[in-house]
Amino acid sequence: MRLSEGPTRSNNLQLLRFVAAMLVIVSHAFQISTGENTKEWLLVFTNNQFSMGALAVSIFFCAGGYLIAKSMCRLSNGLKYFKARILRIFPALIVVVLVSVFVLGPLYTKYSFEEYYRNVGTYKYLLNSVLVLQHNLPGVFEENIYLATVNGSLWTLPVEFLCYIGCYIMWKLKLLEEKNAKWSIPFVLVGAVVLYKVIEIMQIDVLLSAIRPGLLFYFGMIFYVYRDKIRLTKKGATISFLIIVVSGFLGILDLGLLIGFPYLLLYVCFALPQVPEKLGSMGDMSYGIYLCGFPIQQMLVASNGGEMSYYSNIMLAIPLTFIAGYFVYRFVERPVVRWEKKSITNPERLSETNSCRRKWHCIK
Repeated sequence: MRLSEGPTRSNNLQLLRFVAAMLVIVSHAFQISTGENTKEWLLVFTNNQFSMGALAVSIFFCAGGYLIAKSMCRLSNGLKYFKARILRIFPALIVVVLVSVFVLGPLYTKYSFEEYYRNVGTYKYLLNSVLVLQHNLPGVFEENIYLATVNGSLWTLPVEFLCYIGCYIMWKLKLLEEKNAKWSIPFVLVGAVVLYKVIEIMQIDVLLSAIRPGLLFYFGMIFYVYRDKIRLTKKGATISFLIIVVSGFLGILDLGLLIGFPYLLLYVCFALPQVPEKLGSMGDMSYGIYLCGFPIQQMLVASNGGEMSYYSNIMLAIPLTFIAGYFVYRFVERPVVRWEKKSITNPERLSETNSCRRKWHCIK
């Protein structure tokens, strides 16, 4: 089957998002609980090349590239596109940041309430709401064996939003059209290599982790653009899987993932039989789980005297984070999504939407 012939909404992809969010919790448990991640299962299996957290981020970004390109082409309007992206990221993020500052912080700081609220660092943490990363709250988690970082998962959000901007620029330059998209490939690949070398020379290691997700997001977009030409077959999926496995044995897993992962992921999402919708709907909670997992795991460690076994952390964090993710989805994300859909269905907006759809079908 061609990629374009797959289901409009993939339950498999939704379920994978949920699994990826859980993988982040499992991966973080090792370092948060013991101060090191040398025993992280996938990291050990791949000889320190790839972690479960990296796998989860790869799923999020590659699938995100495909879906965001689809959204951009469907909406065909920059204002509507960025409104949709902002409503997906920021409401839940703002709630989690506010809870971290005004609930988690006072409960876990070693300072008095007065000292905590007088400290400028308390209010600097609010900058996370606008994607300006601030890792610490005054006196919070400072006795934990890991860094006093409150929410280490937030680093991906600025990278993700930059990818959204990149998608918009490609659409504006008509590089999301099938006849033009191929011209972007050499520029992106050469740019990634140059960026990698610059970062390596400047020794800004923290930025290196953003290159793989960014490239996978781009390849997800490219797969969407060429969806009418790409065939999803068992043979193709097998070859992609073997490329990843062989590259791992050769010590070049990053390269193998860039080559084989997008095809393999989209094959699983669109070519395999779909899981039931109820299972797929668990993916709706993935963003809330992702946002809440790290601080909950740090809270568990702090409540246990600053250190604990990673097994205990995993077993306690998963149900707690599931509950937190449900509440974020139920009381923040879902109302926002319903409001957005309602605003589109009034007659004026519906007319605009139909116009955009006609434009998109012409482009297609």
